[in-house]
Amino acid sequence: MRFFALSFDKVVLRFFLMMACVIVGLFVGQPLLALVALPLFLSALLGVSFLPDTGSEDDSSTVVSLESTPKQSRKAA
Repeated sequence: MRFFALSFDKVVLRFFLMMACVIVGLFVGQPLLALVALPLFLSALLGVSFLPDTGSEDDSSTVVSLESTPKQSRKAA
């Protein structure tokens, strides 16, 4: 479970699903069914992604180590 890892279209989809739960729950007279909307609202607000982290993220930053001579090392210290 990762926070803030959800695309915008899925956030909108969860919002519409939340609104459907509230409207249907109150329309049929079951306010407890409307409480199902709370976890949907929180997951949409926090952008929770339930997909496993694949670890194949593109690492765009690279570390470059610079070789230094003893004279440069003394100068830096």
